[in-house]
Amino acid sequence: MTDNTNTLAKVVVGSRLHETATPESDWDYRGIFKEDLRSALSPFGQHKTTSWIEGDEDNTSYELREFCKLATKGNATIIEVFFSDKIIETSPIHQEMRENWKKFMDTHNFINASRGYAHNQYKKALSYDDLGERQQIRTAKFIIAFLRVLWQCEQYLLHDEFKCSLKTCDMYDFIKEIKGTPREELDIPLCFAKMEEMDKRLLQAEEWCKNNTPEVYNRKPDIKYIEDFILRAYKED
Repeated sequence: MTDNTNTLAKVVVGSRLHETATPESDWDYRGIFKEDLRSALSPFGQHKTTSWIEGDEDNTSYELREFCKLATKGNATIIEVFFSDKIIETSPIHQEMRENWKKFMDTHNFINASRGYAHNQYKKALSYDDLGERQQIRTAKFIIAFLRVLWQCEQYLLHDEFKCSLKTCDMYDFIKEIKGTPREELDIPLCFAKMEEMDKRLLQAEEWCKNNTPEVYNRKPDIKYIEDFILRAYKED
């Protein structure tokens, strides 16, 4: 971080958090940083909302205000920062966010974001070449991402919790089996059948949640809490 920012959190995300990694898997990190109060209020500075460190690792951090806004939009990769137990750096501000994660959640946004992300992975699995620019095998990666994000959303709707590890997922063995498998060796009809099954399961979980736990289904962010929380965080300077 620069002289006018400080790190609030850095956690492991991606396959090493999901427990689907291989020895060759990259390390993915997400974090939160905060500008100091003077820089945040200055009308003359350039306010950085995201920090991305280029290299072999995917290391992306978000400024506190931007992170809080993105969390209310339901992006699963953002939400994982609340729940990752592989913590590299933390702070009292990060710990408070972890303890009050429900105040940042918008269930409908989470459902829509999860479904949108998953269906994007579905289209990539259909149309992208298997090998990426760095010769990474991508078709299986897209399929796994689809299954993971919809399963995480399903579990939230059924159990009111966000699960990072896929070890309890009933498709875990299938996911581990196809991880890193070239497209020509995949059973493509089976893979797409699994995705269609998970898509239907999410619809069923959504209906179950609506009828049985409406307080979860209708959950909205506590905007006053979030605004007060951000104000307190900046006042600590």
